[in-house]
Amino acid sequence: MKKALLTLGIALAAMSTQAQDFRIGITGGLNSTWLLNDNVFSANDGLDVASTFGGRFGLEGIYSFNEKIGMSIGLNFISGHNQKYAGDQTFLDGDLKTKLRYIDIPLMFRLTSGSGSYFELGPQIGILSSAKEDYKSNDGQDSWSNVDVKSSLNPTNVAFVFGFGADIDVSDNVFITTGLRLGYGFTDVTKDYPTAQDFLNDNPDYINNDAIYLTSIAAQQEITDNGATHDYKATSRAFAGLHLGVSYKISK
Repeated sequence: MKKALLTLGIALAAMSTQAQDFRIGITGGLNSTWLLNDNVFSANDGLDVASTFGGRFGLEGIYSFNEKIGMSIGLNFISGHNQKYAGDQTFLDGDLKTKLRYIDIPLMFRLTSGSGSYFELGPQIGILSSAKEDYKSNDGQDSWSNVDVKSSLNPTNVAFVFGFGADIDVSDNVFITTGLRLGYGFTDVTKDYPTAQDFLNDNPDYINNDAIYLTSIAAQQEITDNGATHDYKATSRAFAGLHLGVSYKISK
């Protein structure tokens, strides 16, 4: 976290010296979040994937090279990415929720009109800070909460992000940003385990070790208790939601 803050500070300081004007402030939002996996969607009626939400909060620097072209860099040190599942006795036999927390660093290219509206796009690097799972069986006999499954996921994720909205000037130096931001990860959220035993060796505290694992490997594969191999499918992170911010312009 300290390294991420230091990197952000150095980048903002360097880029602000080249900008026509520079703004810094706080940013946040609420996203609809998804973990997309082909094996989940091929489970037919036995498994339902529910719409799930996650919030984010952090810092953002916006710098304009001229009236139309600029860039922004952010540090969302709280970024929740969640996914709910509901299954019958064939798949999961209960309700389960994946709760991922990332430190997200978006670097966006911005096009701005004279009226204050903007369009942005660019890459986002996500650093996984925590991963928990909750489960409750349909018959109420089995349940657990906040099981740590971080070791079964990849530590970083890279996404392509784009958005649009408006910068509203409330004074000469204070701006409110309102918009929408959407993203899709093109690197795998989860790790590929050749066998069930490999998974258990890496995740010794995982409880339901003879079932179909759904949360910690994002429901991407069926692992049986006999150590059989499986047909792995990568999991993609996707999100869309509000992008809000308040920033202060540092005039040259």
